[in-house]
Amino acid sequence: MSIQWTEDLSVGVEEIDAQHRELYATVAALHEAMRASRLERVPGILEFLQRYALEHFALEERHMASARHPHVEEHRAAHRAFVGDFLRQKAACAPGAIRPSAVVELSDWLGRWLREHVRKVDGRMGRHLRADAPR
Repeated sequence: MSIQWTEDLSVGVEEIDAQHRELYATVAALHEAMRASRLERVPGILEFLQRYALEHFALEERHMASARHPHVEEHRAAHRAFVGDFLRQKAACAPGAIRPSAVVELSDWLGRWLREHVRKVDGRMGRHLRADAPR
């Protein structure tokens, strides 16, 4: 399953959109590593995704807190759930013990989660942040 950023996923906050584009590109790189049978690339991609997702989540949560977003705690909970699920699935893709089926499962899950979260949860966040922005 391929994943690609499209402008309809924009939340309207360039800093957040830029990070979303980077996340999409990295998940696409994971898909490509699997497609090209380059499993040695998987651990590095997953380490980057883990670090970058945490940085990105912190950025979103800072924006939401400063805008007094009414759903900030719900959004934080979605981020925490993602991290827990990601770490569990990432463990099956450890260097030296990578199972292709585990990478495919993780890659597909990442693509589905990212599309759903950005479109719905982050879309709602973006609408609130844009409405709160100074004119």
